[in-house]
Amino acid sequence: MKLYRITNQEGLFLRDDFTWEEHEIGLDVVPAQGLYQPKWNGTEWVEGATEIPKQQPSEPSIEERLQALEQLELERMLEL
Repeated sequence: MKLYRITNQEGLFLRDDFTWEEHEIGLDVVPAQGLYQPKWNGTEWVEGATEIPKQQPSEPSIEERLQALEQLELERMLEL
């Protein structure tokens, strides 16, 4: 059975594995999705990060880039 490893002291998620070290605990409860740093509080998974880093802006999609190019071309044509 695959278990989810947490640290003994802090309860922070380390990895999912079949083995663990002396300073780790194995849980059979899947960590909650969407948590930046899952932490086991004894009954459930909670957010363990004290500060969540800001997300980097994503690259524009091909559709967004094409739309921007079309807009630039339209503006250029209107200037003529």
